[in-house]
Amino acid sequence: MANVKERIEEILERHIIVKDAAIGTTLTGTRRDILPEMLSIEEPQRVVAMYKESIKAGAKFLTTNTFLSDPLSLEACGVSITTEETVAKAFEAINEARKESDKELFVLGSIGPSTRNISLAIDLKEEELRDSYRRLITSLHQQGADIFLIESITDVRNAEIAAEVCREVAPETPIIFSATLSKIGGLLASGRSVERYVEDVSKFEPLAIGFNCSHGVKNIVDNLELLTRFTTLPTYAAPSAGVPDAKGKYPETVKKHTETLRTAAERGLLSIVGGCCGTTAEYTRSIAQMVRHYKPRK
Repeated sequence: MANVKERIEEILERHIIVKDAAIGTTLTGTRRDILPEMLSIEEPQRVVAMYKESIKAGAKFLTTNTFLSDPLSLEACGVSITTEETVAKAFEAINEARKESDKELFVLGSIGPSTRNISLAIDLKEEELRDSYRRLITSLHQQGADIFLIESITDVRNAEIAAEVCREVAPETPIIFSATLSKIGGLLASGRSVERYVEDVSKFEPLAIGFNCSHGVKNIVDNLELLTRFTTLPTYAAPSAGVPDAKGKYPETVKKHTETLRTAAERGLLSIVGGCCGTTAEYTRSIAQMVRHYKPRK
């Protein structure tokens, strides 16, 4: 059998790949006093049920519940559980969910931006951040991640350090880079241009480059077109369901979310697509049904 990257590239010749929806908001809703990663340990059947729904809805990529699982982030959240235990429990939930399925599924090992921003922190040494990422990435690799997903990138230097560690730990494992966007077109949340972002991460020969969360689906679709001017690589798009209001309600309906993504599919901009904050398996199901009618980005 072809290796993971070759197999995914083979699929992307014919199909747009659907990833799952939000992990955090699906598990915790509007609550901010619960760390989603802890639910893999404390309420594992809820996490298993979420993945089963994602598989049933048509997701081929399942994302691990490890967004804030590097040691620096766990410490900042006041959690005493280790990175290794958090990752192991996250994989137990995914493996439990997919053992009943006969579908071809791939696991995205989620690597969040960390709670520490190397470009701004005056009390953080680069080696500390590197060691923190190494603990998470090594655990993800040992547990069987098919792909490393470096997501919600704001500080591109954090992402570069994470990618350097990925290449040290598991040089053959594909990497996807996913940044968060500013409201201002063509800029990441950090103010870095989309063009510069592509230049920064392309040296790691990623599987795909794109965006997640941000300011809703239109924000990401508009910037996808710009992204494709600077790279021939597959795209990655996992928009939020908009910006939540004071009560934590997300404004974008399943229909609006799907129809805006359809405009990107019609223009041949989509390779890998799913959802972020505020989206659920219902969004995944709608997206999966929509993309069947379109070809992936060439």
